[in-house]
Amino acid sequence: MFGSEKNKECPSCALEVAGDEEVCPYCGYEFPPEQKGLAVMAWIFLLLILLWLFTRL
Repeated sequence: MFGSEKNKECPSCALEVAGDEEVCPYCGYEFPPEQKGLAVMAWIFLLLILLWLFTRL
């Protein structure tokens, strides 16, 4: 059950479950799929803003 390096907490029952679980084995809460693309886009946006700020100095 805890074979994954990164565990997560179920927001419904607070049980600690393996990071790769899609459904909580205790209460049946379905974890939403991770949106890695959103995090990448946020980092790119932040870098672009920083570049824009440094070019204006």
